[in-house]
Amino acid sequence: MLTFRLLPLTAILSVSLMTGCATNVANLDYIELEAQKDAAMADESAAKSIQRAQMNIELGKTEELAYFAPRHLKIAQEKLIEARNMHTSGSPDGEVKPIAMAAKKTIEAGLATKKSVITTLRPSLKHKEKLLEIKADKYYPEDYKTIAATIVSLIDLIEDGKVAEAQKGQKALLPLMHKNEVDTIEFIQLQTIKDQLSNTKGKGGDSIAPSSWAVAQRSLLKAQALIGKTPRAKKQIMQATHNAQRAADHANIITDFSNEINDANSDNAEAIALRVERWLYRVSVALKHDDIRHRPFDEQAGTLATEVEKVMRQSR
Repeated sequence: MLTFRLLPLTAILSVSLMTGCATNVANLDYIELEAQKDAAMADESAAKSIQRAQMNIELGKTEELAYFAPRHLKIAQEKLIEARNMHTSGSPDGEVKPIAMAAKKTIEAGLATKKSVITTLRPSLKHKEKLLEIKADKYYPEDYKTIAATIVSLIDLIEDGKVAEAQKGQKALLPLMHKNEVDTIEFIQLQTIKDQLSNTKGKGGDSIAPSSWAVAQRSLLKAQALIGKTPRAKKQIMQATHNAQRAADHANIITDFSNEINDANSDNAEAIALRVERWLYRVSVALKHDDIRHRPFDEQAGTLATEVEKVMRQSR
């Protein structure tokens, strides 16, 4: 398996993408202030507030906030633990309720952040799904890991309220995701052909069968260009891959036969000629044609081709 590393994203994206060390979220002070107001107005016990916070956290887990708003989820969980500990130790409800309410409201803010993430990073998230579908994580794991980690960093920015910076980061990321997709599709479709051509070249195919070699190279380049431009054009890619494979097979066969002829000497040259003759004679026998082995090979081929055409016309 080949691994071509993507360019370091730090050379492309702002350093602010890598803000994973942050512990708070945007508007946390506002969230806590609102929680205090709601707690003061809520006609419920601290135990009930804790129960509501727990229900919200479970909802947050179901809504995958661990991915879409991980810091919101973490803060909410910490506040719930704090509220429970205070309640267990006998703290007044008036002190416990704001903490529990803050846990609940932090999850609500996290759900809003998730919507913002999905809206802002829709192209990246959709492309990530495509990369997983074609198993880019298997064929180019390091590149995929870099991409996945960068998306996490973009989410981190959105949790900080830095949506514009996340959009800028996504703009730099998308071409790299395209490259990862192209590399993966090209590996899946063309790597065996590349290996075959490398083997053919090792047998001198580029020099002893230059015309066939050139056709094979052009077919490969055409397939690569198509994949590079439209990696999701499955039908066109299948046809281009088919053409490239046939051209590679042909170049390999011509190389082998050319090498055999090139290596021939007085002891085996006739054996090669007689083998070609036998190939033509098998067709002649199948057609029940007169023995024409005394004629030049090209004339034999022409005569037999004419006979095949007659048979085909009669069978229609």
